[in-house]
Amino acid sequence: MAAHHLYHATPAVALLQRQLAPINNLFRCAARAMLKWARRQGIEVGIFCALHTYGRQLNQHPHIHVSVTRGGVYVKHGVWRSLFFKKKAVEEIWRGAVTRLLRDSYERVSPGTLPGRGHICDERQWRRYLKAQYGRHWKIHFAKKTRGAWHSVKYLGRYLKRPPVSASRLRHYAGGAVVHHYLDHRTGKHKRQTLSQEEMIGRYISHFPARHFKMVRCSGFLANRKRGTLLPKVYEALEMTVQEKPKRPGFAVLIKGFLGTDPYQCILCKGRLRFAGAVAGEHATKMLSDRLQQMAKKRWLRMPERDRCA
Repeated sequence: MAAHHLYHATPAVALLQRQLAPINNLFRCAARAMLKWARRQGIEVGIFCALHTYGRQLNQHPHIHVSVTRGGVYVKHGVWRSLFFKKKAVEEIWRGAVTRLLRDSYERVSPGTLPGRGHICDERQWRRYLKAQYGRHWKIHFAKKTRGAWHSVKYLGRYLKRPPVSASRLRHYAGGAVVHHYLDHRTGKHKRQTLSQEEMIGRYISHFPARHFKMVRCSGFLANRKRGTLLPKVYEALEMTVQEKPKRPGFAVLIKGFLGTDPYQCILCKGRLRFAGAVAGEHATKMLSDRLQQMAKKRWLRMPERDRCA
């Protein structure tokens, strides 16, 4: 199954920053731009979205990476049909959805309190500002399509659990200052940025998602509420066999894969260890109580020595 990967970014989205409710709806804006175009042709596609809130300099730069299938299930006849997205049409839907989202989020965003936006005093000026932003260049990057599931997994793997800055980018740390390098997309050159220890930690922490906030979401026939009914139709249309869910690896398999040693192999004779029995250990509260009694006994034994010294 071929997949198409997109990058959605716009200067107006940076105003959301830590506003979870509008950022939560940003997923819908990105998915809607693809679903609306596909559903006009009666096709249901599968979409995978990953949200990043940071830029190369650890600044606030919310953007979404979208991976969409280059085809979908034709709802009317249940067959698979190829689909090609037009960049201008998708960009128009994306711009309209984000502009409406920001227009309705005036009270939550409070643009007048943001740096460089002090001139926005009321909702009328806010709408005027969004109208000007609507006319600017909105970046939607269409990457080359990938062929096969393995290439898509490798591409998407780079955006799952990815930290704001990797350890390989850190160049110097001298007690109070941290130096890291980044690639400037405007100049195409590597630059270095020096931050204080407090500022570096503050920027890093600002990109931690809130508890239970999902940074990765699926839409279309990959959505949780549609997956059970539409995925079998996708397999049938593509003439694919459903693979069985792999069994959960046990303790020995995990230890052998991580440490390279078999925990059930004897270190002396290299023979196979067999389970003979188990001995239940003492309860944690009893062990703690015994430890406290030993400490108290040691203090009691040292008391005569202190009396003699006195």
